[in-house]
Parts: sequence; C-alpha cells; structure tokens
Amino acid sequence: MDCYLGMVMTFAYNWAPVGFAACNGQTTQIMQNQALYSLLGVAFGGNGSTSFNLPDLRGRTPVHFGQGTNLTPRTFAAQFGQENGTLTVANLPPHNHAIGEKTAGQTVTATAAATVNAGDVQGSLNKPQNTAYWAKGWDAADSSVLSNYTTTKNVTMASDAVQVTVTPAFNASNLNVANTGGGGAFPLAQPSLALNFCICTSGLYPSRS
Repeated sequence: MDCYLGMVMTFAYNWAPVGFAACNGQTTQIMQNQALYSLLGVAFGGNGSTSFNLPDLRGRTPVHFGQGTNLTPRTFAAQFGQENGTLTVANLPPHNHAIGEKTAGQTVTATAAATVNAGDVQGSLNKPQNTAYWAKGWDAADSSVLSNYTTTKNVTMASDAVQVTVTPAFNASNLNVANTGGGGAFPLAQPSLALNFCICTSGLYPSRS
C-alpha cells in the first residue's frame, strides 16, 4: 500500500515498519528528509535550518485542529491538557461550613439575663438546703418581717433555683473552621489503549489539487 508522506498510521505492534518512523518527537535532519520537511516544517519543533522534529504522540491523544461546536479552538500542532489535576478554592461550588453547637475549651464574653426562682410565701425551712428556694421571712412579734438574706454563702440551693439565659457576644466573621483534606492530585486521563503511532517518511508526495 502506498502512503502519503507525513501520513500518521496506527500499528498494533511496537516497532516502525520500513518507510515509517515512530511519532516520538525525535529530531530529524532536513538534508536527508527534504520532502517530509517541506510538509511539516518546524510545526513540531526543530531549528528550521538543519533539523526538524517529528510529531510526539507518546502518551497523547490526537485531536483535529480548529474549533468544534461549543469547544475550545485548537491550533495546529499545539499540545494541551494535563495528566493530573488538583482542585483549588476557585474550582469548588459555593458552600459553607456549619460551626458545631458545642466547642470545648472556648471562652466568650456574654451578657446573661438571670431568672431567680423564689416563693412569695412564708418559709417553712429554718436554713437553706439543696431542695430549698428563697421565701418570705417569718413575721416577728412586732409584725416586722425577719431578714432572710446574708452576705456570706455556705450552701448550695436547688439546681434550678437560678435560671440563666446567655447571649454570647462574638464576631462570627472571625471564626475559623479547621482545614481538612490532603490536596493530592487526581488523574484526568480518559480510558485509553496505548498503540504504536508512526509517520510515513518515504512515500507519495501529496498534492493539494
């Protein structure tokens, strides 16, 4: 079968047949390959005075140049794409991170409104204890109410004797959520089969007309 110079063909064996060279991007001398150079030029590399390079298809998928519908325009002989990728914040969709309801070991400045439970009746206990609430003191013989407050404390009253509502005062914009993830790269390659791409170096010279 006669092939045109510069034609790239795929072979299911790992060597280049006579009249072909592997598409490995190798440097080729112009003097020995003037016809092929007249077709390729330095599109794939080379100095253009003594040498030019063959296409390098090692590990690459060939695509047709130009711009397909709704696709990125591709220049002839341009290499593009990457084998692995990593995400940055700019690649992530808009989202937020919830802050846990409880954070151990945190101290905040807070304004507390306390509700003190007490009984508006005469007391029935002689001394406070852990099941007692504040009450009205007993009437003295002269009808005055005995004092039922003191400037010292030495007992604990009922656990619900005082109810406190706390409103923490902090700037939410200064809160940080701990980082997670390793930032490792992930593969971008499509399922592929590695074959042998070779270019015709000895064949018919193509005609435009």
